[in-house]
This record gives sequence, structure tokens and C-alpha cells, in this order.
Amino acid sequence: MVSNAQEILGIDTPFYSLDYVGFTEVDFHSATSFMDYDAVVINTRSLALDYGPTCPDTYNGKLCLPVDASFKMKDDFTRTRTQIIEFLKQGKNVFVVMTKNENCYIHTGESSYSGTGKNARKTDFVAEFDVFSFLPIKIKPTFVSGNSVTVVCHSPYSAFFQATKEVTCYEAFFTAPKDTTLLTISNSDKAVSAVFEYEKGKIILLPSFSSSALATSESEGDKFGKKYLDALFELNHALMACVDSYSLPLWTDGIKILDEENQEKELEQDLTKLESVKAEIAKREALINQIRRKKILLAASGTTLEEVVKETLQEIGFALHEAEAGRSDIIASYNGVDVVAEIKGVSKSAAEKHAAQLEKWVAQFIEEKDHHPKALLIVNGYCDTPLSARTDEVFPDQMLKYCKSREHALITTTQLLCLYIEIKNNPTCAKERITELLSCVGKYSRYLDYKKYLRLIKNEENKDNV
Repeated sequence: MVSNAQEILGIDTPFYSLDYVGFTEVDFHSATSFMDYDAVVINTRSLALDYGPTCPDTYNGKLCLPVDASFKMKDDFTRTRTQIIEFLKQGKNVFVVMTKNENCYIHTGESSYSGTGKNARKTDFVAEFDVFSFLPIKIKPTFVSGNSVTVVCHSPYSAFFQATKEVTCYEAFFTAPKDTTLLTISNSDKAVSAVFEYEKGKIILLPSFSSSALATSESEGDKFGKKYLDALFELNHALMACVDSYSLPLWTDGIKILDEENQEKELEQDLTKLESVKAEIAKREALINQIRRKKILLAASGTTLEEVVKETLQEIGFALHEAEAGRSDIIASYNGVDVVAEIKGVSKSAAEKHAAQLEKWVAQFIEEKDHHPKALLIVNGYCDTPLSARTDEVFPDQMLKYCKSREHALITTTQLLCLYIEIKNNPTCAKERITELLSCVGKYSRYLDYKKYLRLIKNEENKDNV
């Protein structure tokens, strides 16, 4: 006997009269914490009926719960599911007694109205509720009853079924992988008991309690009930005492058997190789992330875009200078040429107001430095649209007269990325290309065909934007 070494919680179980040491019984409504126990047993018999009124409504031939009961049921099932998952994470076991427990209908909280005035009519929406949804695994039982079963497992499960055969029957079968099945209906592959590994624990689906055995007489019923609980405590104890979970004492480290020492040395060598490979993988991932970061130039706006534009300009040779906090421009220089740049990411085309903002920064620069910088407007136009679908001009004709009159150079962030790629591939062209950009008035004409620099492996429109 191991019952006094464990504490097991029974939910809706039929053993209240036993006063069995170590076994506590509550109903499904209870907010009792599972964490105080070593195992939980949930009897699923007609859970929905516990929430229904004395004279329940029906819908499609199934129980339909009132509004308040619907919300209560949903809350209780959510709480139970959360507790079960945490319980299993601790390596503990949940036993589920598979009794007749049909789905019901519950109110969703949504309504529709038809008609007007006195003829207005309210219709509440209902939905079918899965009465096994308190479990983190999906079960679709078929409710049939019988007694003839075949044990298809080994100890400790087979010992449990042998000890409880007088106390159990089946009221449901379900589909389960063969390696998880414990008990089948005789001469079939229909599972009536199975075990599912989940997190560190197990969910064990058990056949039903035999109501005829438990109801023979008070003394006989208690005897059968005690026999069932004895076997259940023995089963849980055996599962928790699995040899795989046993920790050897430290003194056994001084004893080596078979080729244990050679295997340990080879393991150490493999681990050393693994650490080296992990370090290389980390370097490779960091490099890939750094490369991918530049694709922000094609998609972002705001501060994110500004930061990557600044990084890109620095990497191709621009020197960045501090600007006042809150300003949206860049003050930089290249080969003796001062540059003031305005960066914008917009969902449509650039506009004259963006050029006007750039001109404001230029005027402020002239006031402070007493000479004229090169004005550069850098725009990620249509930033919310996949690159291949951007067919309209980023710099429309109506803003060009204003920009040219003030000698602004206009470049898209896509062109900037192409410029960056060409310089990375051929550093000797950097001075020529950047000087060309800074000499430009109006739209920069190079890199209009971005496909020479950006390889479209697959259509980017088929990604998250769909």
C-alpha cells in the first residue's frame, strides 16, 4: 500500500463515502488548486448537466445551457485546462475517466435583432461546446457501453486493469495511436484507454466506473471503491517511480562499467565540437541578421528607417555630425562636401511638403554655418506595398520644379540600397558614385532597375502582406 505516501484529487468521482486516506474529492465547479496534489482524477460523467437547470432547453437534440451557465462553464473549463497544463509541466499525471459526456450548446454572448418597435425580436447566438476542451489534447469519443475488453499494455497499467476489472466497464471508445493504447474493445482496435505524454507528465484516459458494482450494496460498493483507489494509487506511484527518473547517488560516479569511460571521452570530444559549431552558427546568424537589416530600407518608415539610412551612409563613407534633438534631418559630410538630408517613409509618393521641410533644414544650416550644403531628400515611397507592386513614381512631377530650383537631389531608399550593394561589391567605385549623387539636381537616375542588385528569389507579394 502506498496511499498514505500520496495526495490525489478526485473531481466528480463517486467515492465520497469511503473517507479514503490521501484522496480528496471536489466537484468540477471547485476552484481547488491542483498544485497541492500528486495526481488528479477527473470523472467526466455528464459534465454539462452540472451546469444546466432542472428543466433544460435543447438545441439540435442536445442540451442548451442558459446564458449565465454558459459563461460559468466556459470560465471553469478554461481554469481547469490552465491548471492541467501547469500540473503536467511539473511531471505529474492526470487521469480522465471516460464516461458518457456529450457536447452541449452554450450562448456565445452575441445577438441579432429583427423587426422594429413592438415587433422587434432578439436572437441569441449559440455554439456547440466541446465538453472535453478542458484537456490540452483533442478527444473525439463515440459513446457506446460494454464490458468485454482486451489489455494491450504491460505493467504497471496491466496490473491496474487486472485489479479493477470488477469495478470498470467502458462507455466510450476513441481513436488513439497504437503505441499509446492500453485497452481496446475485444476483437477490435477501438481504444477505451490510452496514455498521452504531455510536457513532463501523462494524461491517462481510463474506462468508466461500473455503476452496478459500486451500487450493489453500501458495504460491497465501498469494498469495490476501495479496491479501485488502491489500484489507482499503486499505478500513480509506479508511474512516478519510473526508473528513468531515478538519480544515482554521487558515489556511483567512481564506478565504471563496460565501455563507459570511452563513451564519456567521446561525448566530451563531441561536446567540444558542438560548442565550436554553435559558435560558428552564432557568427553566421549575426552576419545574416546584419545583411537582412538593410532590407529595412525597402519596408520601414519613421525612426527605424532613419537609423538604417544613417548606418548605410556611414558604411559607404559619409561622416555623420550631431544634429539638435527632435530634428528629423541628417547632417553629414563626404569628401569635403557638407550634406543635409531629410528621410521619409510614406505609404504613397513623396510630396512638396517633404522638400519644403528639407529646405527648412538647409536654411537653418546656412544660418549656423554660413555656407550652402548639398540638400538630399531620401524617401521610401509606397513603403506598405511590396516592392514589385510599386509602379508609380516616388517623386511626382508636381514637386520637381520646386526641388530643382533649390538644387535638391532626390533618391529613393531602394536606390540607396542598390548604391550600398554596388559599393560593397566594388569599393573602388565609391567615390565616383557618391560624387555623382551629390552632384545630382532632381531625381537621381542611377539604379532605377533594382533587379540588377536585388535578387527576387520568389514573389515577395506572396508573404505576410496577402
